Parts: sequence; structure tokens; C-alpha cells
Amino acid sequence: MKIRKGLIPMIAASLLLASCEKKVVVQDQTGNETSVSDAPNTTISNNETVQREDLPEPVKSFVDKHYAGTGVAHYELKTIPAMGDRYEVKMNNGAEIDFDKDGNWEEIKDGQGVPDALVPQNILSYVQQNYPGIKIKSIDKDKNKIKVDLLNDIDLEFDSNGTFIRIDK
Repeated sequence: MKIRKGLIPMIAASLLLASCEKKVVVQDQTGNETSVSDAPNTTISNNETVQREDLPEPVKSFVDKHYAGTGVAHYELKTIPAMGDRYEVKMNNGAEIDFDKDGNWEEIKDGQGVPDALVPQNILSYVQQNYPGIKIKSIDKDKNKIKVDLLNDIDLEFDSNGTFIRIDK
């Protein structure tokens, strides 16, 4: 019986993921967008062009404010039924930011450290007090919790208000 209960969500997840559409846009060092892929397994061609205007204004503003001068290496648009569009943006410095359909960030990965301005103040204070000098490698938020991975490979979990819950293993 337990196998059947686990099988149904697995099948539903596979169908949901299989129906995703994906578009990849590549931006060169000068900021010119040069490539796009509308199919998940298509080889990207440098002859196709997609305008930066395809990104929602909040995404463009976020990138301009927090990663000014870095430039977008490429982005992917994923359309997921029941969730809408998702944008995965990769910066020229290697940082990766995932945005929801409204352009709000959901996850940020930055090997150089997530900018302090993007970390909720009580989480930033907790990290600075308990792990001085250690930067945040990634932050992932959803409705119920916020997960923070530090550059020293310690993973922390906070509630949606930023109150520390536990070290995640």
C-alpha cells in the first residue's frame, strides 16, 4: 500500500515536469543577446536573437540594481502548468537567480557570496553573529521556510519570518 501512495505523486510530478516549455537566451560580454532555444533538447544557435524585453521589468530592475555591471550570461524561461512562468537567470560572474512569474526572486546562488542587501536582516544578523566572516553561498525561500547555505558548507534553515530553526543536514 505504501508503494502505491508514493507512486501517484511521482507520476504526477513526472507529468508536470514533462510538460514544461523552456527558452534559453544567451547574452554576450557586451550585453547583446545572441541565442535562444525554444525546445529543451535543441542546440543553441548564435543566429537567433531574443530581446531582453522578454524578461519581466522586476527581473531587469533586480539585476540592474544588485548585479550592476555584471551582465546576464543567459536566462531560461520555463512554463510550468499550475505555476506559470519561471525565469532562471545566470550572470556573467556565475551567480544564478531564479524568479517566479511576477519577477520575485525565489533562489539565489552566488559563489562569491549573496549580496547582503538581498538577505533578510534577521538572517543576515544571525549569520554574522554565529559565523563571522562566512558569506552566504545560496538562499532559497518558499512560503514556509528559508534555506541558507554558507560558503563553509553549513546549511541553515529559518522560518518564513527569518527565525532560526535548525542546522540542516
